[in-house]
Amino acid sequence: MPSQRKIVLAALTAGVVALTAACGGGDAKDSTPNAGGSEQARYGGTMTVAYQSDPKTFDPAVCYDATCWNNMRMLYDRLYDYVGDTMNIEPQAATALPEVSADGLTYTIKLRSGMTFSDGKAVTAKDVAWSLTRILDPATKSPVQSFWTGVAGAADYAKSPTGTLAGIAAVDDGTVQIKLTAPNSSFKYVLAMPHASIIEQGTASKPVGSGPFVMDHFTPGQEIVVNRNQKYWDAPKPYVDKVVEKLGVDPHVQLLSLQKGSIDLMGDPIPAADYLTVSGDASLKPQIKTIVKPSTYYVTMNTQMAPFDNPKVREAVSYAFDRSFLLKLVAGQGSVANEYLPPGITGYTKDKLVHDQDIAKAKQLLAEAGFPNGFSTTMYSWNTSPWTALLPQLQQDLGKIGITVDAKPVQQSAFFDLAGTPNKAPMTLTFWVADYPDASDFYQALLSCGAAIPGGQNYPFYCNKNVDDLVNQALAAKDNDAATALYVQATKAMLADNPVVPLYYGSKTEVFGKTVGGYHSQPIWGWDMTNYWKTTGTAGR
Repeated sequence: MPSQRKIVLAALTAGVVALTAACGGGDAKDSTPNAGGSEQARYGGTMTVAYQSDPKTFDPAVCYDATCWNNMRMLYDRLYDYVGDTMNIEPQAATALPEVSADGLTYTIKLRSGMTFSDGKAVTAKDVAWSLTRILDPATKSPVQSFWTGVAGAADYAKSPTGTLAGIAAVDDGTVQIKLTAPNSSFKYVLAMPHASIIEQGTASKPVGSGPFVMDHFTPGQEIVVNRNQKYWDAPKPYVDKVVEKLGVDPHVQLLSLQKGSIDLMGDPIPAADYLTVSGDASLKPQIKTIVKPSTYYVTMNTQMAPFDNPKVREAVSYAFDRSFLLKLVAGQGSVANEYLPPGITGYTKDKLVHDQDIAKAKQLLAEAGFPNGFSTTMYSWNTSPWTALLPQLQQDLGKIGITVDAKPVQQSAFFDLAGTPNKAPMTLTFWVADYPDASDFYQALLSCGAAIPGGQNYPFYCNKNVDDLVNQALAAKDNDAATALYVQATKAMLADNPVVPLYYGSKTEVFGKTVGGYHSQPIWGWDMTNYWKTTGTAGR
């Protein structure tokens, strides 16, 4: 393993985050499948889905690719989860929202009784504490360590991960207590992230969960099959008996298969080349949903690798791209980015903080940086749409300023390995969808000093303590206006360093099969397989 640079852990401090994002909201009852409608949930049958890529892992503390992401929700429970198609939190393995002490530092959480893992063992507070503590163990290589560094004792545990973590304890079999170093009202969202899934203590190599489905088998490159958990605590859910996940299926083939009825859901986005045809097909209209996710698509430059360790080189790249043309390549699914954060996120500003394409300016900056004739480099992306449509254009734009790019689209799991390994990926094309509606989510996971570690999501390996301090101040602000002002300062300071180049904010159009009942897309998770059913199933169980 490459030598690790000194890790500077960014503390999670106080924050006020709304329970509802711009893309969700409303009473939880109104967001559940069937609420107020005539569609009747049915039981039985097999849901068949398809992906282009295999999952990198089934370990929830490590998972960060689309294939494993959906499997996390099927195989495991968390203390809290999201309701329907909203950003509203509800208890899952917990009985209620956390009981928070008057000083905001101690979270006491009672567990639901009667929950068991798929092997029949009872779910206890010790399992929860062990699952959460693993995230902070450097050996786990969790990409979300930076979200957890505000837990008491986290810094010491990261240096010497032995014994128990002071800030996470099992008070008794049914009670978990978590202590923070500073108040942080957004912490409940961290507890609802997929990485906080509960697994049986000691089962990290082959995690055992308590979720609505149980693993049947995984054949790499071919399929994943999960079966209904007959002992699931939320019986009679899930509705379907089995989910078959076909692997290695090209998105174009996925679309054709869905139209023919041989699969029910696409694991990858509709290919850009097919978008207009699909969206204009009147026969598919009842099966199409378009959602605006709080997401940013952007280019990263590894600030620890030459020549991107030169600020002028990074600034030159920031002038290279024609954002409006890039949107045409994805059939206009989104809007041009004016800054790093997307609309709907606390901290977003309408001010224009990015540079328009300026070839002459970019060439001038490269010359000043000592590269009058340009240079060659490599850019990685996923090998699915929209990346395969965008990557050649980015390659062409960079060619105009003298940078020759070896464009390499790879499988999602390979991408995460490359991008998260120091000195491996000079440039990446990637994106981020908010885990919750606050700028700290984007900064702590993607650009904080604490996230600039092997296996993390800070692909530029960028560390600016001033930016980290501004984010922490924003989390401690008394209201959203004060927080936004501080976040804008952080964004301006970060974009002055140009570790990333924001391109556009995304929307997503999804198509589902004719026999999928209760379909809704979750802003955080995507699919909600527990609450879907086959309309060809039976009325009772």
